Amino acid sequence: MKTRLCVQLAVVGIGCHTVATRDLLIMRRTIMMIRRVFATLLIGGMTILFGNAFALAQEVYPTPLPTIGSSTGIAGQLPASANPVLWRQYQALQSGTPISGCQSCGGKGGSGLYNRCGCNTELFPWITGPGSCDQWCVGPKWNVEANGLILFRGDADWNRVIGVVGGTTSLVDQFDAGVGGRVFATGYNESGFGVQVGWEGVNSWDATLAFDPVGTETRTFRYTSRLNSVEVNFLPQVPYTWKLFSGFRFVELAEEFSDARVNDKPIPLPVAVPAAPVAVVDTTVSRLLRNQLIGFQIGGRRDAWNWGKRLTVETFLNAGVYYNRFRRDDVMQTDTTVITGDDIDTPDNEFSMSTSTVRTSVRTKPSDIAFLGEAGISSSWKINQCVALRSGYQVMAIDGVGGGLDAYFASGLNSNSLLYHGLQFGIEYRR
Repeated sequence: MKTRLCVQLAVVGIGCHTVATRDLLIMRRTIMMIRRVFATLLIGGMTILFGNAFALAQEVYPTPLPTIGSSTGIAGQLPASANPVLWRQYQALQSGTPISGCQSCGGKGGSGLYNRCGCNTELFPWITGPGSCDQWCVGPKWNVEANGLILFRGDADWNRVIGVVGGTTSLVDQFDAGVGGRVFATGYNESGFGVQVGWEGVNSWDATLAFDPVGTETRTFRYTSRLNSVEVNFLPQVPYTWKLFSGFRFVELAEEFSDARVNDKPIPLPVAVPAAPVAVVDTTVSRLLRNQLIGFQIGGRRDAWNWGKRLTVETFLNAGVYYNRFRRDDVMQTDTTVITGDDIDTPDNEFSMSTSTVRTSVRTKPSDIAFLGEAGISSSWKINQCVALRSGYQVMAIDGVGGGLDAYFASGLNSNSLLYHGLQFGIEYRR
């Protein structure tokens, strides 16, 4: 009797003790009651847990809906067991007809190939679902565009320089097309808005003006320019074809203009009595400008027009007011080259050519208000559900920035306007 009691007490964590026979029945009944309560709680908890998990799985991964006209329901009508919302989605995807109320694809409804998932959550309750690159409007949504840029900018006003310098030119070279890049990533979530981060830039605009030598001096002007932009935009997720957005943008326009006067440096012939060392002086005057625009922009974009099943066209435009944190460095560089001839009456070679450089710089930091506007149109050719090829054209106008050529003739910040335009082409990935 005591052995059985020890075993039963050990089950509930009670040590083995010697008890009276009268108390044995009470303890055994207590142990049985504890076991029954524990088993009841365990079974009930597991039932609730698996029940909720099954319900959640049905919500996220619903059972396949029957095809239109199947035996489970009247053709084109809702089966009794189907989810009404999912049934409308399914019908639209199967038949290619728009879903009423969804304007995310330029009026084409939720069945468009380039659905940007602008449909409201009433029509697409899976907006918070895991999703992937498929035909359902699920989130989060990602759109990544990687493009190459070929941008043109206004020509340098070389006639202004020629009129001041005079003489005959040997080379007049204008800015060629600048080659750069443009990368934008846009993500939407269930909060009703999206965030877009983008960069675009070109670092290769160069122009040159050279004059014929005057005596031993050759004069050459060089003009280089670079443009880089980083922006962060917030895009509300609304069921309209035209969508407004706003954000912050940083633009840096770097301009460098130089005037170099270089003299010939003849090497003297070895003689018995060489001439005294000759000093040749070259000078370079440079204007190094940094226009750093920091500000706020607003804009709009138009969701894609669908032309067939693979080609889409979309547009965008934006404008902003910026604070131009301008910096200007006026640099004067003097290179002095000392040339010494060789004396043939000595065994050693005395010929030498040494150069010393003196550089002075004055920095000023004026500021001004600048304006920037941009617009573009692009087309996409769909390769598959996720990937498309892109091409387009864009225009950018900036006012209130300093230019290198103007800085050569005047001090401070001489605000002017610049126009950029060109082509973009690349690839797009949608998830």
